[in-house]
Amino acid sequence: MVTLPQSNNLPVEYLAASFDNVTNSYKFYWFLAILEHIRENQSRTIPINNLLARMLAGVWYPTNYFRLSFGKQDRLGQIAVHVGEYTGLSMDSTRQEVIRAIQGYLASNSSLARDIKSLGQYVPFRFLRPFFAQQLRGLDDWKVNESIEGLAAQTLAGPQSPCIYHFVYQPAVAIEIQADWFEYLNRHLTILTGFCLWNLVNYVQKNNPNAPNIPNKLFEPEQRDLNQARSFWRLVFDMLGGLTCIYSGQVMQKGGFSLDHFLPWRFVAHDLLWNIIPTPRNVNSAKSDNLPDLNRYFDPFALLQYNAIQTVATSIKAHLLEDHILLLGVSSIAELQGLSFQNFRERLHDIISPQFQIATNMGFSGHWSYA
Repeated sequence: MVTLPQSNNLPVEYLAASFDNVTNSYKFYWFLAILEHIRENQSRTIPINNLLARMLAGVWYPTNYFRLSFGKQDRLGQIAVHVGEYTGLSMDSTRQEVIRAIQGYLASNSSLARDIKSLGQYVPFRFLRPFFAQQLRGLDDWKVNESIEGLAAQTLAGPQSPCIYHFVYQPAVAIEIQADWFEYLNRHLTILTGFCLWNLVNYVQKNNPNAPNIPNKLFEPEQRDLNQARSFWRLVFDMLGGLTCIYSGQVMQKGGFSLDHFLPWRFVAHDLLWNIIPTPRNVNSAKSDNLPDLNRYFDPFALLQYNAIQTVATSIKAHLLEDHILLLGVSSIAELQGLSFQNFRERLHDIISPQFQIATNMGFSGHWSYA
């Protein structure tokens, strides 16, 4: 488990307690937004609208691009989906484009702006609750925000341990990081970011227990690295000649193929070779992020993969089969090569079939066939 760096004069345990028993994602994204602002701007005063825009940009990709769930009661995830519906942003828009669009809406009096601003009516205050747990015990909920605001201000001048920030209202509604805390956050930016992300991954995993590759789905998608896949399939073309597309029946040659993720990349978020096959470019474009009809295409997919494995296993580049060895749980290239097609097909089906159901449950379009 990741722990926070200790401090002689700051109540770090209260900050850590902010991430205990979390039932909504806002605490993670609020703190990550604060750390990001400090890293980029090195200022102690941060407008709350600025932080809200950063929060929603952070949750944009998990919800809109990778279709992860943050739980039925998580308003941050719900609002991020609404932002996608109202702004016209594409799901793979850059982080800065998302932030600018949200800031533009916040300057208006639209229903979306009011929805986003409603986060600012409780997120900045409830994050501080562990700092004043004793004083707030038994207090009516409608009194909590006002009490937290007053208590946070009192720690600036009193003998008690300082709160991480207090509230200011000029020239805009903002938080102001306490000076010692600002120095602490700056000094430990990397560790604190790691601590927050570690807790966020656990939270998202609980809400998406069967989804693969959660850590890579929390951020803006990176450029895919298909060099190994191209090397693998070019070798197969060199050794076998033309290959037939499993979707369209078109014959492909070495210089005229694209690479398709059988399970959509947005679902798996990896470029492992067992999930990649060659297709004509127009077919790959038509398939997009859809799930292919498993009844129609799984056997051709398995046979294409099996023949490729048998081919590459006899070459000087047999090391490219590592992805398949790990997936199928065999101990060596020789054992992989020795699998009968029926055995290989059954093992691959047992792995891929449940993933199809999970992807369908997450909202990926299924039963695609090439027309």
